[in-house]
Amino acid sequence: MSKSLLTFIFLFVSTLTFSQTHKLGDFEDSEISLKEVSYEPDAPAVILVSQGYSRFLSGYLETSHFVRLKILSEAGKENADVRIRYYAGDQKVEDILAVKAQTTNFENGKAESIKVSKEGIFEVDLDDGYKELRISFPNVQVGSIIEYQYKKTDKNLTFIDGWTFQNKLPTLYSNYVIKMLPSLEYRTLGQGQNYSTGVEKTIENDNYGWTLRNIHSLKEEPYMKNYRDYIDRIDFQLSRYEVREDYGTKWEHVMSTWEVLGDEVISMYSQKGFYRSNPIEKEFLDVDLKGETQLETAQNAYYYLRNNFRVEGEDWIYPEQNLNQLLKSKVGSPVELMLALMGVLKSEGISCEPVLIGSKGYGRSDIVPFPFLNQFDEILLLAELDGKQQFLDLSQVEAPFGYVDLDKHVKAGLYLQEEQSKLVPIDIQHKSNSTYFGQVEMNEEGQLVMSNAHRNYRYRGLGLAKQIDGIQARNESLEKLFEIEEGVVFDNFKVNNALEDKDMLTLSFEMKFQEIVDQDMILFSPLKFSSFAENPFTQEYRMFPVDFGYAFSETYNTVVSVPEGYEIDDYPLEAGYTIDGGYVVFIYSPTIIDGNLKISAKFMVNAPLIPASQYENLKYFMESVATKLSEPVILTKKSNL
Repeated sequence: MSKSLLTFIFLFVSTLTFSQTHKLGDFEDSEISLKEVSYEPDAPAVILVSQGYSRFLSGYLETSHFVRLKILSEAGKENADVRIRYYAGDQKVEDILAVKAQTTNFENGKAESIKVSKEGIFEVDLDDGYKELRISFPNVQVGSIIEYQYKKTDKNLTFIDGWTFQNKLPTLYSNYVIKMLPSLEYRTLGQGQNYSTGVEKTIENDNYGWTLRNIHSLKEEPYMKNYRDYIDRIDFQLSRYEVREDYGTKWEHVMSTWEVLGDEVISMYSQKGFYRSNPIEKEFLDVDLKGETQLETAQNAYYYLRNNFRVEGEDWIYPEQNLNQLLKSKVGSPVELMLALMGVLKSEGISCEPVLIGSKGYGRSDIVPFPFLNQFDEILLLAELDGKQQFLDLSQVEAPFGYVDLDKHVKAGLYLQEEQSKLVPIDIQHKSNSTYFGQVEMNEEGQLVMSNAHRNYRYRGLGLAKQIDGIQARNESLEKLFEIEEGVVFDNFKVNNALEDKDMLTLSFEMKFQEIVDQDMILFSPLKFSSFAENPFTQEYRMFPVDFGYAFSETYNTVVSVPEGYEIDDYPLEAGYTIDGGYVVFIYSPTIIDGNLKISAKFMVNAPLIPASQYENLKYFMESVATKLSEPVILTKKSNL
């Protein structure tokens, strides 16, 4: 993946010098005495100050960075190795210079500073034109304050990275200022709950500033992997710039409409040969993919490319190879394979165009409603098959036709069509549910055996298929899918993968309770295999929404055939739970029929994105569900009397 660089050349100089509010070694008494963060007392370290100042120089942007960090515990010492990633490319698109760093310890109230040597500051080359600046601080102790500052230059003036206020550590003070020029106009895009409610803005002599204080750290939270969509940050995109002419000056607009932005991207794809009108599949692939319907033709093309080409590289909107190179190598990135699929479908007379999207986790939970190219990072295809619209995705080699990577299930995207590009909604309907059947009975050896059949549909089936493939590739038993429990043996696994034909994968297996043989009392949990038999939410508070990914349900049906000579002593009672708004619902219903016990239960996620404000309710709800799913059935021997 290479960083996009749309080239605009500006000749201007800003002579303003930047005087940092904070300097190396210039500490506040409160920083020296700080022992813990009041709003996050378990934090191993804390960022005291994070400050940035950007100014335009001749043809590039220079940003001065200053960071001051304090070590609060032994675990916090790992923050003494700092790594800063940037994109250099072949033309030094970005560069880092003027690095200074030091460690300060306090002995008897006296500050003793040790500067980081040249050997402690070095660069490492990464892949695809990226580099990493590394700083290794010496003599770091609990109570040490480490500081570093550097300047970063960036030749990409169309998109400015801006500033991220939130970090892996709690941050007491984060400030960013940019000196704008009258000859340039940028669109400013802020994001994040703290930013929207608590940012302090300043404007003085074309210096635009933003400040946030007392920001929580970024912590891993269950059912949330798209942190970047919600963190506090600010970005910029060039809107227009002033050019001089013989008769004065005029403004040149940059990607001012969706149509103009779309044509820019289409032009790039065309230069790579992906809008070729000749029949690709016949002239280049030497294969006839024609089906009886457009849907069948699209399926034939999809499976041909998926099975005969290798997907390699990151999912991105910019192809590296041209079409001829791809067809020759038969190895390409997801965008290259999808654009080739588009060409095949077009040559068969099927309407098909790319749709730019910002995938989950790329940084935008919602589309910004004006032409901001940097909010897109992946593509889908939108085809019309037999009068019905169908989104297509070739980025998952295991997925059947019509499946779209879950990270691409977003609200909207930019539909690319020459002179007619526009935003379109993305609503991918699917029923990705699970149905669990169980039969509990005594075998001839006197062992209690639970026979199970788990049916998983669509994306839940695809997810399980990936797990199974990984386990089998390691030559391991499929019991790895479940928590190992003493006295329980998993056996007779059978997998029926019918995802391509029926959108369903069925996993069958047996559970034998070996220790239960001729006992006076038999106790077991009939629904212990549920993925929610343990509460995944144990943290005290929640910063981000809970994201289940999509709406789904789990349905459980277990029949307990009471063995001869035994009777039901106790079983879980009927129950039902939900939370305000009906985001999640759980129903548990036992019945006794002809002396046997049938347990039916259903867990439903009606709205997959649950706000953090509902976390306490959700935590209590999930604890109640886990408790109910783990409740045992008790069978006892009948009395001889």
